[in-house]
Order: sequence, then C-alpha cells, then structure tokens
Amino acid sequence: MDNWLLYLVIFVAIVIGWWLGRRERTKPARVGDANYYRGLNYLLNEEPDRAVSTFLENMEVNEDSLETHLALGGLLRRRGELEKAVIVHENILKQARLSSDVKHEVQLELAQDFLLAGLLDRAEELCVALSQESDSSITNSVRQESLKIILEIYEREREWSQAIEVAKLLAGSDPSEHYEKAVSHYYCELAEEYLAKNKLESAREVLREAIGHDANNPRTSLVHGQIDLQEGLYDDAITALTRIRDQNVIYAPESLEALEQAYHADGRPEEELRQYLLSCLDVAPSISIVYILAKSFRAEFGDEAAAKFIADYLKKNPTIRGLSPLIDLHIDNATGIAKENLAILRSFIEALVADKPSYRCQKCGFEGKKMRWHCPQCKDWTTIRPIVGIEGE
Repeated sequence: MDNWLLYLVIFVAIVIGWWLGRRERTKPARVGDANYYRGLNYLLNEEPDRAVSTFLENMEVNEDSLETHLALGGLLRRRGELEKAVIVHENILKQARLSSDVKHEVQLELAQDFLLAGLLDRAEELCVALSQESDSSITNSVRQESLKIILEIYEREREWSQAIEVAKLLAGSDPSEHYEKAVSHYYCELAEEYLAKNKLESAREVLREAIGHDANNPRTSLVHGQIDLQEGLYDDAITALTRIRDQNVIYAPESLEALEQAYHADGRPEEELRQYLLSCLDVAPSISIVYILAKSFRAEFGDEAAAKFIADYLKKNPTIRGLSPLIDLHIDNATGIAKENLAILRSFIEALVADKPSYRCQKCGFEGKKMRWHCPQCKDWTTIRPIVGIEGE
C-alpha cells in the first residue's frame, strides 16, 4: 500500500510540474514532455529512487507544489526512507520562497527526519535555533514542538539535568501532570547515577526534588530504600520500601530483594514481613510475592504448608509461572519415576514461559522481559507494568 501511495504522489507531482512548466513557458514543451515520460517510465518499472530524483530535479517548489513536496517527504519518512525524506525537506528550504510559518513547519519536519535517522546533533541544533527564535512570527505551537524534540533527544542521550530544564519549560504551558511526572523520573535517574557512584548525599538531594514533583511516584520510594540500605539505615529502608504498597502496589515486586535484605539485616521478625506481603497480595496478584512467601512458609512450617499456600493462590489466580515453585516442592519429596516425571513437567513449563514477556506498557502495548520505568516505544513514564494473568503474575 505504501509503495502505491508513493508512486501516486510522485506521479501527481510530475504531472503538476509538467503542467506548470507548460503554463509558464519556462522550458520548451519537448523538455517537459521528456521529463514527464521519463518519470512515468521509472514509476512503471518500479524504480522509485530514480523517479524521486526526476521529481526533485524538474519540479519547482512553489505555492502550487509545496503540499505535494511535503506529502512526499512525510510519506518517505513513514516508509523509513529517511535519507530521501531529508533530501526532500532540504530541497524545499533551499528552493522555495516560504512565509515564516511555513518555513518553521518544514524545519520541524526536517528535525523529525534527523531524529529518526539518529542524527541527534543536527536535530538538536535545528530545534534549539527554533525554540530560541526571537522573530515574533514563530508560533507557540512550533516552539513547543521544537522543545518536545529537544526533550526526546536529551532522554535518548541520558542528559537528565538538561531534560529537567526543558521539561519545566514545557510544563509551564501544559496543565496536565505529564511533565511533572517526567521531571520526577529524571531526578530519580540522577539519584540512581549518584547511588552507583556511592555519592549518597547527592542522591538524597536530587531524590527530594523527585518527591517534590510527584510524591506518589513509587520509584522515589524504591530509590529512597536503596539509599537507606546502602547506608545501613535498615529501619528507614523498610519504611520507604513498604510505602510502595500505598503508592502503587503493582510495583511492590520491584522492591522485594531490597526489602528482604533490610528485614534480615535489621533483625525484624519474619512474621512482620509475611504480613506486609500478604497485604500486598490482597490488593493485587503477584507470583513474585508468592515465591517469597512460600520460601518463608517452607523455612518455618515445612514443605506441606508452603505447597498448600501456593496451591490455594493458584486456585484463585491461575498462572503458569506459579507451577514451577509448586513442582519444586513435590520434586524434593518424590522418588523414582514420579520425580523424573515432575522434572520433565518443570522443564516443559520453563520452556513454555521462557520467551513470554513479563511486562507490558499500558499505553502503547510494548512488551519486554525486564522492568522499565520509561517506555522505549511511546516514551511515557510509569506506564509499563507486570503482566497479570495465565502467562503473567
């Protein structure tokens, strides 16, 4: 379908160019005829590259043909032919006498070409110039769109401090909480970088900023707990990590490793941890939490109690992933052919879920095996969650 759309656009463009050339008598009729038939021949022989070249070389950019050029550039970009899209848009800027608003629109199109092609420096340079344009003719929408492209570039390059400044500018004209949420995550990214370098005071400083922009961001509590844990403040770590249940319990599994470590290091009773985890299960199903609880039940009450707990959970929340720990318990207490059959069953289950995604973006449907706070497809934050159901949690 895209091929035929491209052919149609180029065909119409060549016809318009030929007709304009005849009307204005800028070229002899035979030259116009030759270009027309040459371009048509390329189309009929499925040579779109040569057809595009003919189109660019022989069709003047003016008020009558501008929309055709823009349509061709947009179509080429959607097809992934970014080099050709850049040529089309640069050709418009080079040839046409454009009004300021149209020129800005074409520059934004060119910036999108650069962005998708991975030419981030060129896209940034173009959009920074647009966003700082002092000409009163530049519209607010163009300025906003250029800032959005700059923000995406800084996200890709992990330039979080610069992303914060741009997001704050965008937040001033956007009444929604979208940019406030993004800024909170940018500060969390900085906090994790400082934490990795053991710069704990700097990590706490930027984390306070993250909380200030979105107090309900569960990631702030997770990072807070990790900082406390690294400093040996186990009681504070537990307070921070258990706060996730009230912020968004679906992310509680992300804190389990740190939470277990904090409870054991602080010498807290195992029953206290179990009660907290059970309260999380009352709100949202999670086989990851069931694993931890089953391990705790097994250590204190034995295999039978752990197996009963898992079986009761699976009756209410059937999931293939939950069968593995249940089978493990029975393998340990089985012998002979029964043990061999259970091992085969476990291998089958592992193979069944091996390639299944564990997380899905609630906004665009992107799926992956690991948790991401930033969706690489729709570019939104805190939209990826554990998959719940027969193949998930």
